[in-house]
Amino acid sequence: MKRLLPLLLLSTTVLSTTAFAAPPAVSGAWTITGDVQGYPINETCNFTQDAKDKDKLTGTCKNAEGKTFDTTVTIVDQKVTFVHAGEYEGQPLTLTYIGSYSEKGELSGVINVAPLGYDGTFTAKKTEAK
Repeated sequence: MKRLLPLLLLSTTVLSTTAFAAPPAVSGAWTITGDVQGYPINETCNFTQDAKDKDKLTGTCKNAEGKTFDTTVTIVDQKVTFVHAGEYEGQPLTLTYIGSYSEKGELSGVINVAPLGYDGTFTAKKTEAK
């Protein structure tokens, strides 16, 4: 039992700090860079906390061509998902970003482009609002 006590204390500490980790600080301005099948992704996004639901944010993302899209953001634990419309050669698209929030305050993860079924990767860093 004496040998198990330190392990039990350690596992309890890890579980309690994981369960009570602060939600990601996602509100604000972000610079998104990534790649989908060789096509570069460069966007700036601004997210605002929803007054009624602390796990949801709204905002806009502007692509490299200057087109702005309304964006919804959902946070579950340290996973952040944001979704917005898009288009490629006149075809409407939906871009879904699913990322993990790091201790550095950055996001990184995967992008899915529907209905094409293309996947890619992205990183996001907080920036000064413009």
